[in-house]
Amino acid sequence: RHLIRKLTKNNHLVTVVTRNLHQKGTILKTQGNPGYIEIVEANIFDEEQLNNLFKGKDICINLVGILFEDKKNSFKNIHEKFPSVLAKKSDEYKLKQFIHISALGIEKALDSKYAISKLEGEKKIINNFPKSTILRPSVIFSVDDDFSCRLLGLLSLMPFFPLYYNGKTKFSPIHVTEICEIISSVID
Repeated sequence: RHLIRKLTKNNHLVTVVTRNLHQKGTILKTQGNPGYIEIVEANIFDEEQLNNLFKGKDICINLVGILFEDKKNSFKNIHEKFPSVLAKKSDEYKLKQFIHISALGIEKALDSKYAISKLEGEKKIINNFPKSTILRPSVIFSVDDDFSCRLLGLLSLMPFFPLYYNGKTKFSPIHVTEICEIISSVID
């Protein structure tokens, strides 16, 4: 939502893809300047739908990611296959830019399925569209996110907190408005 506001404010025409238009569409439509936003419901693995989404576009920004696997979504599908497909489409449709949000520290967390899938996804992106920009933020937080608010809530209740990787984990939270500013700068 923050990125939609930032981009439409700068007069970029934004097409937002969601899995459930009825669940997310109303909220998303109110986030951008009228006339500068289009909300589309699509299956991200439907080749024909993806082709239609790429026609006439200049930039693709991939914000799709998961923290946990479930029956519907695996790390391999979401962090490797999907970004690879987007990079191929970016090349096929001669996009100016493909911007992908990855994660900080993934090259050192090789015992994590999450990190391994993110790293493999990056490799596939670069192979398919070398002009890609890959951003590696740490935790992106805002007042209405589920992860950092829950984490901070736990920290306020617990007398101790486990430190992963012997306390050498890179954890440098960034506010959502800052990452939106960075994405906007990359576009410009």
